[in-house]
Amino acid sequence: MRTNPWLEKSKLNLIPLSLADEFIEALKEWTFTGEVQDYGDATEDCELCEHPELRYHFEIQNEIKKSSLWVGSSCILRFQEIGVFDEDGNRLIDKSSRSKELNRMLKKALEDKMLDPLRKLWKVRDRNDDERLFIERAVRNYKLQSGFTPIELLNIFKFLDSSNISYDPKNYKISLRSDDNKYSIYSMSNDDLQLIRPCFTNGQMKKHTALISKNS
Repeated sequence: MRTNPWLEKSKLNLIPLSLADEFIEALKEWTFTGEVQDYGDATEDCELCEHPELRYHFEIQNEIKKSSLWVGSSCILRFQEIGVFDEDGNRLIDKSSRSKELNRMLKKALEDKMLDPLRKLWKVRDRNDDERLFIERAVRNYKLQSGFTPIELLNIFKFLDSSNISYDPKNYKISLRSDDNKYSIYSMSNDDLQLIRPCFTNGQMKKHTALISKNS
């Protein structure tokens, strides 16, 4: 009978960190902690099944031995014995609800990673500084439209650069739903356009090539 190499690797990596010496029983000792890591590129291995080229890691912890593993979301979904709980502490059983919770926590982690430089920028500005007020308005707008306008991102990046606060522009979403947002790109210089260019998704790049590439 042909063995599953991913399953065998999972057994070898999990059982020594667990109290139980039988794989299914050992899995029951583990719970998703809610912690998620984004590495920006698909460079990491799953510490459970050793699957390569993962961009995101999800932490699971043994509730008895307090040992931890950083794994891919597919392993958590594949092994339903690994505990996943909602915001109210209810254990999620079906794959759909477990997947939704993992995606919710991933979205939260990505948003925190995006907002962290803005929090640093906000703190270094005076209470009545126009830039501080601009940041507050931009973040409110982001939460409403799930993205920043091109002008908001351009100013945010310039503020961050002037304050020597590091950031990754690929973490920031741009909203091009309104005509004002689309055509504001036309007023930008080539240097300004290149500053926000990493924020465009592949879909946005294809859909708005004429706008985005007009100065390239």
